[in-house]
Amino acid sequence: MEQIYKKISEQQSSFSKGFKKIAEYFYRDPQVFAMNSATQAGRKIGVSETTIIRFAYQLGYSGYSTLQRDVLEQLFKKSSLTNYTDEKSNNIKEPIKGLMQYDIKNIQRVYSHISEDDLNSVVSKLRDADSVLVSGVRASYAFANWFAYALDIVRGNARLFHPNIDDILLRVSEMTEKNVLVSFSFHRYAKETINIAKLVKQSGASIIAITDSPSAPISHFADIVIPVQTYSKSTLDVTPVVFSLLNSIVSTISIRDSHSFQKRTEKFDSIDAEDFFFKGYFE
Repeated sequence: MEQIYKKISEQQSSFSKGFKKIAEYFYRDPQVFAMNSATQAGRKIGVSETTIIRFAYQLGYSGYSTLQRDVLEQLFKKSSLTNYTDEKSNNIKEPIKGLMQYDIKNIQRVYSHISEDDLNSVVSKLRDADSVLVSGVRASYAFANWFAYALDIVRGNARLFHPNIDDILLRVSEMTEKNVLVSFSFHRYAKETINIAKLVKQSGASIIAITDSPSAPISHFADIVIPVQTYSKSTLDVTPVVFSLLNSIVSTISIRDSHSFQKRTEKFDSIDAEDFFFKGYFE
């Protein structure tokens, strides 16, 4: 995005109030321009469609669609790894503990901005669903894998979608309005996750998207979007925040369904599984 940022920076001193508002939003969340029409972007930012189009002209583009194409190319073709060390190298002097504090600040930021109502809706849908399918690939795979595992322990009937094993058409054909799909989709957004959500949408099942922006591609198919927006643009930096969020969701389900969870725990612990665990050290 550096080329577009440079264009904005060179002209920012002469911007009108409306242009400054657009520029500020662009720095914070350029994906809004990549995934929305000029009308939709203007509505999100709080300016008119005409102002959005004039902003594109001001930066030297032939129109909004040209600006949008440039944003898409720069935003989605480049990985976020280059952002992984930039801010930390410049601003964090104490190693390890200082980096832990950086993660804490990211968690606090998401905590301050995330909707409590949306989180409660997520918990309710996951509690009430007959079954839950969880999807996520590449950078999002670890989130999806852990969440499916934890949900299956706490409430049962939760499974991870395995692209190399599962037939997506078969999985979708089994889903109804009583089921939930949880999609993890972080930059750079994998088409496979989007396509799964698109198919599941046709089944009437609820879709919960956990992503890094309210305007991420997955949001167009989701009933609830939980945006995890951190100070850093790196997908690696979002990991501690996402796992904190997921653990809180799973813990809340276990607390609100404490009787059911207790019964599952007792049944789980009653299984004679000595042959599966090493205990010789303690004998």
